[in-house]
Amino acid sequence: MQRMRRRLGHLQCDIVQPDLAPVGKPVVFVHGLGGGTWGWENFQAYFAERGRTTYAPELPFHGTERDLRLGDYSVETYALYVAAVLAEIGECFVVGHSMGGIIAQKLAETTPNAGYVFLCSAPPWNMFRKAYWPMWKHILRHPLRGALQAIRQDPMVLDEALEDELVNNRLSPAMRHAIYSKDVPDSGRASLQMALGLIKVDERQITAPCLVVGGVADGLIPAVEQERLAARYCCPAKIFDRGHMLIIEDGWEEVAAYLLAWCEAVEQGTPHPELLTSTSPAR
Repeated sequence: MQRMRRRLGHLQCDIVQPDLAPVGKPVVFVHGLGGGTWGWENFQAYFAERGRTTYAPELPFHGTERDLRLGDYSVETYALYVAAVLAEIGECFVVGHSMGGIIAQKLAETTPNAGYVFLCSAPPWNMFRKAYWPMWKHILRHPLRGALQAIRQDPMVLDEALEDELVNNRLSPAMRHAIYSKDVPDSGRASLQMALGLIKVDERQITAPCLVVGGVADGLIPAVEQERLAARYCCPAKIFDRGHMLIIEDGWEEVAAYLLAWCEAVEQGTPHPELLTSTSPAR
């Protein structure tokens, strides 16, 4: 496979191409809050080994460059940046993880494409529902600095202990420490939007095939919320026995294989029934 880094639109993108002629539509992976393209390295290699070209755009100021204006960036702003990348790539599949999932939902609303996958995705409604009570109990046990940063719309980074409880709970201690060194500040405004449900998505405008994927041990976005998201978009849901970081947890290959199979089924126009209806945890 061939790896390169190139600017598309206004974003730097990690591009991985197969050694032979590409097979099928390319896949674009959108990372989440405080993340980066490093989270997609496994998936990009997996897809390239099976003939797919993949792109992983780095959201603004999520690399080595920092800017205090980032605290005021909205989810809609991020979506506009990624839309410019998609315009250069052409028809593709878009996979968004966590905040990248709600970015993908906004893109699906406005940009017809081969298909969209919302992976452990933030929903377009507020997080004050009963399903989120365990999350808020964890948050309220920790310093309120993060909440104040969000309200002030400052750049913010999740407390490490909070990450361990909500996001990294299925990762080894070694992997957790590796992630701490890669975490970058992100938008307090975007965080507040997701918590308060201020991101509107008109599902009537979405015409592309969609898939929702979640994890039973996701401490941030509960699996029941992923199933509700699938019902909203009238699309299948797949719930794995994983946590929020299922893209790098042990067994990530099972998730990657499922996504690739779904892309292939959509392209062939004859999805296997299991790819349409499965909602039970994969163990």
